[in-house]
Amino acid sequence: MSIAPFPHHYTVRLEDRRLVAPPRSPIAVDSPPQFGGTDRVWSPEDLLVAAALECLWTTFEAYARHDKLEVESWAGTGEAVLDKGAGGPVFTSITLAVELAVAPADAERARKLLAKAEKNCIISRALNVPVTVTVETRPAGATTPALGVLGENDLYA
Repeated sequence: MSIAPFPHHYTVRLEDRRLVAPPRSPIAVDSPPQFGGTDRVWSPEDLLVAAALECLWTTFEAYARHDKLEVESWAGTGEAVLDKGAGGPVFTSITLAVELAVAPADAERARKLLAKAEKNCIISRALNVPVTVTVETRPAGATTPALGVLGENDLYA
């Protein structure tokens, strides 16, 4: 898979509380319950966290493919904190917890590629909020994780 020449352009339209960007399926959206909306559809806050998580995955996937790292499984959870700021509500943190299954000999290489992906994730780089990534690796085929956290030095290696 190759990258198209830059610049890239993205267009999304909002109509009738649905995000539309054909040929993709529309996404129903509304305010979150915390702002009088519903939890039945995606909120802008949900989409922001999802974008950071998906970007981390796709960036990691590209690096893993290039590095020929076999990944048995990848799952992640994104959590964000929205708090009062001087100018109004502001995200104060986003944490992306990743669970990777790779061969035991590849665990360290996977952690380094994940740190590289976080550093170069387009969405994280566009945000004015600290984005923290944690990782849990387990041997391929195993159900018990080998815990690991990306330290500050890992993120900039």
